[in-house]
Amino acid sequence: MTRARSAPRPRGGFFRGLGPRTRRLADFLERRARAGADEWAELDARQARGLFRRRAIVFTDTANFTTRTFEYGILHFLMLFERFVPEVEKDLPRRHGRLVKVEGDSLLLEYERLADACRGVNAIEALLRRRNRGLPERDRLQFSYGVGWGDVLDLGDDVFGLEVNLASKLGEDIARPGEALLTPAAVQALPAARRRSLRHYGEVQFGGVMVDLHRLPLRGR
Repeated sequence: MTRARSAPRPRGGFFRGLGPRTRRLADFLERRARAGADEWAELDARQARGLFRRRAIVFTDTANFTTRTFEYGILHFLMLFERFVPEVEKDLPRRHGRLVKVEGDSLLLEYERLADACRGVNAIEALLRRRNRGLPERDRLQFSYGVGWGDVLDLGDDVFGLEVNLASKLGEDIARPGEALLTPAAVQALPAARRRSLRHYGEVQFGGVMVDLHRLPLRGR
């Protein structure tokens, strides 16, 4: 009698997903753990092409989330957010973008090209302006944005990397409502003519390292 094959068991530890890219990463990490430290650099270089993709990252944060939740309750915010996110998703394919995940009151977005990410941020702002028109303050949504560009570890349902971290810090902690800040790598990846349209924001310290930031002009602002 032939026994039916059981479904693969989820991996323990940090990577619990079973997508092909996650399995490939988990297998590589197991091989890396068995190798000597002097082999790590060569292993990483060989594996990089299969695991990393050069992408633009946009991280949004909702303004005054804590205050609004305190005043009107989490269910009211979730109602507003749940109705708006599909509008954002609908516009993403035409800009070669996708919603990686919703994280609390934030969106993690990925675009194939940096120019598409910049246009995508402007498109989200336009959507927000249209939906907010005529609404009472309690029902309005405002986003701040962080934009990064570089090689990211793309697992399908999540992305990791320095530019993801920087974009999230800019969107959550530094950018003001209606403001989009670019990482230095994102600035350098833009054509010279587009760089001249940016506005210098200033230097911000991240873990003892000073990072020079620029602001992306948003239409209607």
